[in-house]
Amino acid sequence: MDDFLENAEPRVIGMMMIAIVFLIVIIQVLYLLWPQIKSYRQLQPSYAVLQQAAGNSMDLQQQLKSTTGEIKKLSHQLHGDMAGLPEKQMESYIIGRLQTVSWKTGVELASVIPGRGRMVQETMFDIKINATYFNFFNWLQTINNELGYIVVKKFEIRPLTGKITDDPVLNISITLVSYRLQRDD
Repeated sequence: MDDFLENAEPRVIGMMMIAIVFLIVIIQVLYLLWPQIKSYRQLQPSYAVLQQAAGNSMDLQQQLKSTTGEIKKLSHQLHGDMAGLPEKQMESYIIGRLQTVSWKTGVELASVIPGRGRMVQETMFDIKINATYFNFFNWLQTINNELGYIVVKKFEIRPLTGKITDDPVLNISITLVSYRLQRDD
């Protein structure tokens, strides 16, 4: 190697030095810098998402409030006001609501007999009322709005008197059923 350096022209030695420096720079770029650039490019979309999320944090809180309100509204629509009631209080609550709705709609609540169905968390109410057809219809709609998802399991409608009139008072026997989700206590 000493022979080569002594006999070589300075221009060839200079070009070799430049080539060696160039190779060292290329190796450093390929093995040190390029993997870091690839990693940086892969993180760019995540960084953009995080910036957007940080900018929209107030929007996320608003969406969370809106979603929570919608859940409460749907729960009320499904269960009415009795969604959070313990099972022991549910019967008295429903009977009280039936009486209140009956007074509002002009229906005479003749009797209510609570009972248990064969299905899990099924509560049945055998109800007898006296009302005109339209008052009974309003009563059913109001019960549905106030108590949530109540099912009419069976019903029987007869005129209270034998007289035929335009709007007779009817003797109505219905069985309403309330279903609740089974709780694992």
